[in-house]
Formats: sequence, structure tokens, C-alpha cells
Amino acid sequence: MTLYPKRSSTIMLLLVCSAFVAIGIALGRSGEWPGFLCAAFFGLGIPIAVIQLLPGSTFLLIDSEGVTFANLYRKTSLPWPVFEAFFVVTLSQTGVTVREMVGFNFVATYDRAKLGRAVAKAIGQCEGALPDTYGKKASELVAILNERLNASRGRER
Repeated sequence: MTLYPKRSSTIMLLLVCSAFVAIGIALGRSGEWPGFLCAAFFGLGIPIAVIQLLPGSTFLLIDSEGVTFANLYRKTSLPWPVFEAFFVVTLSQTGVTVREMVGFNFVATYDRAKLGRAVAKAIGQCEGALPDTYGKKASELVAILNERLNASRGRER
């Protein structure tokens, strides 16, 4: 199963960044020098959005071996035996939910990046997370991933 992010979100990012670049340039040309800083900052989002629209740059592959996810053509593959569980992580700001994402923890025997994982868990409630929900609600993607994880273990929870 291969999932891709919603194109509408990426197009919205492209439009918002383009609008802020235009506003920043207009402000900068009228003598407001911080406008150029705004244009430069949001200008960085334009190539990122364009790259995300290119085929194969961003995806989630779920197969019998594990998961492979790519973000801006950088691929990460992890086999099922390294995962303990997948769950929804809710990011909130001043009590308002900003975003839900798919988090995961590794099994205790997984020995890579222990310090980084401990820091990540202390800050964000999980040792790792997927960069997108790939067109699904976080809870739907968690259900799919946990079902596949359990199937790989030969048991159900």
C-alpha cells in the first residue's frame, strides 16, 4: 500500500508562501526593510512546496517488511520488528489542537539513537513520528499501521 500526501495542502503552502513573498517585496520596496526579510523567509517555502508536488518526493509505503517513508526524496525504511506501537500525537498550543500526527515508539531492544529518542519522547510524547498523515486522518493511519504491525507479529491486540 502506497499513500501520498494531499496535494491540496501542498498547493495551499505554495500559495501562502507566494503571497507572503509578494507582500514582503512590496513592503521592502516601499522602504520597510523587514519586508525583504519576510520575503526571504517565505521564499524558502516555495521550492519545498514545488519539490513536494513532484512524483516520488513524498510518500508512505506500507508492506510486509515494514514502512518506508520519503520526504523531499529522503527515504527512511524501518522494519516491523523495531516498532512497539503507533499512536496519535496531538500537538496543541495554548490548549488549542493545532495538528494531529502519527507517532511511534521503538521496542526496548532497538539500540539506535537512544539519546535522541529519549529527548524526543520527553519533548513530544513519542520517539519518532511520520512527517505527514498522507491524506488520512491520524487515527485512520494509526489503525492501518497497528493492524499491519500486529499481522507481522502473527497476533492481534
